[in-house]
Amino acid sequence: MSNTWYEPQTTGSRSGVEVKVQIAQFYNRHRPIINAIGPFLLLMAMVAVFALINPRFLSWINLFNLMRQSSILLIVSTGITFVILMGALDLSVGAIVTLVAISSAVLIRDFDVGAVGIAVAAAGIGALCGLANAALVLRLRLPSFVATLGTMTILGGVSTWISGGGNVFFQSPNLTWIASGSVIGRIPNSGVLALLIFVVASFVGARSHFGRALFAIGGGGLTARLSGIDVLRTKAVAFVVSGMLCGVAGLLLVARTSTGTSRIGDDLLLQAIAAVVMGGTALSGGSGGVHRTLTGVLVIAVLQNGLNIAGVHTYLQIMVTGFIVVLSVTITLDRSRLAFIK
Repeated sequence: MSNTWYEPQTTGSRSGVEVKVQIAQFYNRHRPIINAIGPFLLLMAMVAVFALINPRFLSWINLFNLMRQSSILLIVSTGITFVILMGALDLSVGAIVTLVAISSAVLIRDFDVGAVGIAVAAAGIGALCGLANAALVLRLRLPSFVATLGTMTILGGVSTWISGGGNVFFQSPNLTWIASGSVIGRIPNSGVLALLIFVVASFVGARSHFGRALFAIGGGGLTARLSGIDVLRTKAVAFVVSGMLCGVAGLLLVARTSTGTSRIGDDLLLQAIAAVVMGGTALSGGSGGVHRTLTGVLVIAVLQNGLNIAGVHTYLQIMVTGFIVVLSVTITLDRSRLAFIK
């Protein structure tokens, strides 16, 4: 009687386990397809929902505004994709954006630097920050997340010191036009610049020797070194490019508002990493690509813009955005490739 009593429970538990195994096997077999189309389907669903809530969501005015809003995140995400592709991580991207924004505001306000000079300075400051990260990671052999966490804190302190703990206001009509004006119809200049950077970076990541070297390093640093790849130089260039693009993003961000604040780039770190992962680039490196990052950026940008159009409270927007980001990354993250971040 004892065996008869427990038999139905054993059978039920086994069938439950078998179903879970079958689901896991199906997901593993079709993981590339799910990771590729999952964020796109989510993007289409959000567009449909927000359009039904408020028809103004699909108006040309809002679409151009969406393009302007997403341009900063696209530039930062493009830069950090190079770093993640090689299996490293740059936690200082938001701090670099903030430092460049504050520095640019101070240079314009106190030294009356022109638009061209401030653009060169912004890219140079970002590149120097990236070079500092590369030196810590490659020369001192610190894990990238530890090194960039340290530089994030240092740069945050420098930004607060430069700004005096307050806002830095300035006026630069030329710089404001570059960030918010338009040359091609009503398409914002910042959106055009972000797309140009994205297209060039996508080509470099997919077709150049540098891009192929990043994939090889992400797949295995020793193997890449034995293949004749200059691993140290490639990693250094990736960090410098990431920093330089953060500098460009910081300049566009501060030019849009003509105000530099010490927390202007705080939200970009999580959003950029989430966009890269949602796009299909593995945190462990070696798979994905810059061309995939655009989808992740659009998911975050459409979500934020749609919630704002729908009249959702600001604090609730932050909560919903965080939830969707975590959910999207959970679905698209390839756990079979998770490794200790190099």
